[in-house]
Amino acid sequence: MSIFDNVAYGLKLRGIKDKKELAERVEKALRQAALWDEVKDRLNEPATGMSGGQQQRLVIARALAVEPEVLLFDEPTSALDPISTAKIEELVVQLKDKVTIIIVTHNMQQAARVSDYTAFMYMGKLVEFDKTDVIFTSPKEKLTEDYVSGKFG
Repeated sequence: MSIFDNVAYGLKLRGIKDKKELAERVEKALRQAALWDEVKDRLNEPATGMSGGQQQRLVIARALAVEPEVLLFDEPTSALDPISTAKIEELVVQLKDKVTIIIVTHNMQQAARVSDYTAFMYMGKLVEFDKTDVIFTSPKEKLTEDYVSGKFG
């Protein structure tokens, strides 16, 4: 699919057919995903020509286009280079005032950098949930402390 069609996909599934509305919502989503300036001149080109980091932000733009209340990211920066990872993290920080974002990650440093609250789960059970600074500086559970301090995992 083209870059445009990737972002418009969910909108079309929701029955939006008006070309002007589609164009406006695609542009808005690409701007929110910090991608518009990089792709505005090649919206009709295949998305496969984008870098890995750009493709990840394109997926985020596709989700943002339908104006969700919650976004769930599962390892959003795995296999990305440090520059692309930083862009995704900056994007998360910018978006978290507009939409609830849940990130599943094994990257403790990333969790500490971008989250307001952290839940630590082990073997499918919730061990601890609190403000991120509490989880990383003074967790209440020994298992949480062992994990965030690198004693296992």
